[in-house]
Amino acid sequence: MAFCDVKNPPVYTAEIRKWDRDTLADGQEMAVEIEQLFNNTFYNKMVQEQHERPVEIILPASGWSSFAPYSQKVMVTGVKASDNPILSPCTPKTLNPEITKLRRKLTAMITDGETEDNYVTFYCCEKKPTEDFSVILRGVSTNG
Repeated sequence: MAFCDVKNPPVYTAEIRKWDRDTLADGQEMAVEIEQLFNNTFYNKMVQEQHERPVEIILPASGWSSFAPYSQKVMVTGVKASDNPILSPCTPKTLNPEITKLRRKLTAMITDGETEDNYVTFYCCEKKPTEDFSVILRGVSTNG
């Protein structure tokens, strides 16, 4: 029994031949489109998993600019200029309550962000963070 060939890594195909009543219904010919559709499915799954994977970013207090809006540019391997990652505080269950509260407060000070290939710039428009802290980004194109 023959199986569809799923490429590793999967390859996305935007153009899939349309079959109609005049198309010769040959199993080998049909398998080409079926393999393309399978590869598209596996490609989309791979991209979705990459976007769901958390990326931890450390923001040192010394990295913020001197004047408002305070900014800090951080290297984030795999992020693209077109990405719009979701930011959340890095609060693993092993942290004590005081550190968890502090990280949530410091993360809430971030008011904006910009991506460019392999970099994210964070902005704090109102107040400058005075402690080192970590944040989590989800939605980074390739981080695995």
